[in-house]
Amino acid sequence: MANASVFLATLGAGLMAGGSLLQQMLLSAGLGSPSTTFTIVHPPFGGSFSLFIITLNSLMEWLLIPAALFLNWHIPKRRTFIVIAAAVFYAMRLWSYIYFVPNIFEFGALSPDGPFSAEVVERFRMWVNLSWLRFAIQDVLTYLLFLLAAFVPASATGTFRKLAGERAVQKEA
Repeated sequence: MANASVFLATLGAGLMAGGSLLQQMLLSAGLGSPSTTFTIVHPPFGGSFSLFIITLNSLMEWLLIPAALFLNWHIPKRRTFIVIAAAVFYAMRLWSYIYFVPNIFEFGALSPDGPFSAEVVERFRMWVNLSWLRFAIQDVLTYLLFLLAAFVPASATGTFRKLAGERAVQKEA
């Protein structure tokens, strides 16, 4: 179960990183043209991406990361990577709940057709630029830390199990 939990967390973090990269590229492209600035946060794009991101973030927050922590706690080297990944992920989620989520709701309430004040466009530009930082830390760094954890052997004691009936063989240093 330890291996499965860390591999599922790695898969979830990787999917989230890929989806977030696509969303960031679309948001950044929308900044180049005032007529498309806010269209990306409205359906069909905004609704689909929001559902994807919310679903994956919720799975990571409530299931995959806690399961990986619980099931890999007995593996010190793996635990280190997972604890750092969890701390980074949850810190960035806190930042998201304080800054990014309220702003995206506000931007989503705007009509995609405008007109937009210079102040609102600049706030959106700042939001998108800060989202790149959030993407790098929350999505890419978390994925890399889980990937590193996945390559740590699950054997905490250095003892490898043999088939039923055979003795355990001590790992040679």
